Amino acid sequence: MSSHTPVVSNPPRLQGQVRLLLDHIERQGLQGGDRLEPERELAKILGISRPSLREAIQILQVQGRLRVKHGIGIFILDQADGEKLRESLRAAQHRIEELFQMREILEAPAVEWAAERRSEEQLAEMKLAARALNQAIARKPVDFENLRRLDMEFHLTIVRSAQNQFLNQTLGTLQEIMFHSMDNTLKLPGRVDSSEHEHGMILDAIEKRDSITARLMIIQHIHNARDAWQKYLKKQSDL
Repeated sequence: MSSHTPVVSNPPRLQGQVRLLLDHIERQGLQGGDRLEPERELAKILGISRPSLREAIQILQVQGRLRVKHGIGIFILDQADGEKLRESLRAAQHRIEELFQMREILEAPAVEWAAERRSEEQLAEMKLAARALNQAIARKPVDFENLRRLDMEFHLTIVRSAQNQFLNQTLGTLQEIMFHSMDNTLKLPGRVDSSEHEHGMILDAIEKRDSITARLMIIQHIHNARDAWQKYLKKQSDL
């Protein structure tokens, strides 16, 4: 079982970016419903890069202080709206927990069966999917939407290799579950590298037809993704 677990933290740099943005909002006297400057202008005002600004905005979204309306702008939330957003966030946490539970129920036996039943052609397909994912990870800047698609395809390639008719019938459902559960986890600090390492161990176990290790590793992989997501979300809410 892997001891390589993700380290999730809020570096001082990120806290400083959030503070800069909050100070700007206070100086401008902005209230609930007011719109901030466009992203490019706001980054220039604060003296930070646009990716750094997006990180700060994401944290304040989680805290229920800002709302981003894509194509329209970034808006200040009043206290009542912020509480509604936080309540929605708590409900989302519960839904995410259930999504990860379903992934474990479906993927654990699938990986075990894949290790026992896969053909050489299917193993080659899994390796090809893993290689495409690793190449995407190595590209900078990271295209997280493409990364999520490739990550999902790697997992689905394993499920298809399980050669189980019932699982094949649930592929559409599993794909939807993966799509939602991978939405945030891949963006978390350190999670991409941890995920790459875990994928390698899962694939190695399948290649060796070690079904027990394969099953244990996929469960660890799913738990690590779930735990990283929850820890990150809690830290952002407490920032």
